[in-house]
Amino acid sequence: MSQAQIQISQSPNFLLPSGKELKLLDVLRFCYGLSETEVQILTTLLKSSPKLAQDLERELQLSRALVSRSLNKLLNMGLIKRTKETGNHLGRPKYVYFIPNFDELKAKLIKEIEDCTNGIRNLMINWGVKG
Repeated sequence: MSQAQIQISQSPNFLLPSGKELKLLDVLRFCYGLSETEVQILTTLLKSSPKLAQDLERELQLSRALVSRSLNKLLNMGLIKRTKETGNHLGRPKYVYFIPNFDELKAKLIKEIEDCTNGIRNLMINWGVKG
């Protein structure tokens, strides 16, 4: 695991004008609407991936349904990837979940968080403007 991969949970805080500390995980929750569970799963995959859904259920002590919903949301947002587990030919396919390239994920997050910030900025610029 690279040093960059563990920084998501250990990032320095940013002090807001209110005095509240803002962490990177707070930004991810806000801009992406991620739940605590989704952040836990993303952080776990950053620390050690690939993982099966069952591994995440056991490691995080979460229900199958909650892990499944969270993984699907992270997949749909393009924050994680999955591939079929090799050697599994019976029953339903099992998937292995992972973050393929941390640098690409980081670049995606930076761009999308900038878009989020610019959207908020534009709301403030247009606040009180009658159209």
